[in-house]
Amino acid sequence: MKKHIAIAGAGPAGAATALLLARQGHRVTLIEQNIAFERVFRGEGLMPAGVAALHQMGLSEILASIPSRQLDAWDFYVGGQRRMRVMEPKNAGLATHIVDQGALLGAMIEQAQPLPNFEFYPGWQVTGLLTDRSERINGIRATAQGHQTQNFFADVVIACDGRYSRLRKLAKLPMAHASAQFDVLWFKLPAPASLARETPFVACLQPDRQFAFYPSWDGRLQIGWIVEKKSHPLGGLAQLNTLNQSDWIEAFAPALPPELAAHFRQHQNELEGPIYLNVQVGCCPQWSLPGLLLIGDAAHPMAPNRAQGINMALRDAIVVANHFAAAAAAPQAAGQAVEETMPMETLLQAIQAERQPEIEAVQKMQLAEWRKVEFISRPGLPYLGFKAIASLFGRFQFAQNIWLHEQQGLREGVVPVQLKP
Repeated sequence: MKKHIAIAGAGPAGAATALLLARQGHRVTLIEQNIAFERVFRGEGLMPAGVAALHQMGLSEILASIPSRQLDAWDFYVGGQRRMRVMEPKNAGLATHIVDQGALLGAMIEQAQPLPNFEFYPGWQVTGLLTDRSERINGIRATAQGHQTQNFFADVVIACDGRYSRLRKLAKLPMAHASAQFDVLWFKLPAPASLARETPFVACLQPDRQFAFYPSWDGRLQIGWIVEKKSHPLGGLAQLNTLNQSDWIEAFAPALPPELAAHFRQHQNELEGPIYLNVQVGCCPQWSLPGLLLIGDAAHPMAPNRAQGINMALRDAIVVANHFAAAAAAPQAAGQAVEETMPMETLLQAIQAERQPEIEAVQKMQLAEWRKVEFISRPGLPYLGFKAIASLFGRFQFAQNIWLHEQQGLREGVVPVQLKP
């Protein structure tokens, strides 16, 4: 039996879920508060797990057609010198990609729009949850451009409205926050000509400072500067005026080799940013209520390292589609109604049960990586010791293989996720 599903949020989780469920024949209403997908900052990294998810969805051609760059290597600079380069594995075409996320989302919506059972409402902001007499959630209320309000009734509401999810708050579903101790400041700078021919992800380490950059799909460097939360007790947003006055080029330069430092200084007037990302990491103990499911960042906001937000969101969408497909097929075999074979509440709980172990494992990996970086960047013995080890062993293949092995869960996922036919 096909359902009417209302999805709030057309980010990676919402757009992918809407496309997959609409293909299954469900009536899908996708509501997005923004009119366009372009935004100052969106996660751009597709790990092999995310690339595999797109392939499973039949979106390989989209990945090839949107602005993107395939990653070539992971470079590690310590003390202004490259100490290790790890070449990006290219197994069956599942290498890491840097993508224009806005273009990817737009292409997903374009794939869904010809389907007669799909509706898209851009520019509509969710303002409330609708319930029936039994208090079961049966839709959402949304407002367009601040004046027109409409009720969207549905059998199931899926909240994909991000880490600050309005629906999660309206449903009063609590978030169990992990101890994220850092925020990120994002910058953009024209990329040097030397990076027009290759796409490395470059991590730079100096005592008490860590940042990373890569040449993005738009020909500019995307730069992320790690800031400990405790270092600005008033909060990052309260500090932005001060940060905007900082000489960021001279903050970056000591961690760069001379030729890159010269490029940064030459283009200092073209530096864009900082854009402040308040890092939140957590997972809802309960992802669903009768008639409502949270997925993506709405259920489990991720740390930014290895771009796990978009990758876990795409894998969430596949699992949602698998469970809805199984539930729709079950009555045909048993000759019963969907509710008799698997109540919707049980289906929604089963989605969480399948996804939560990987989410928790990946978040632990992300936070462990941050703690390691924080330790080796401490002035004195931790930093000097790491610098010496990286200088001695970073050029050897066994050291590079060790790093790749440690990254396997963040690159490929922790459990198999496969879209079922």
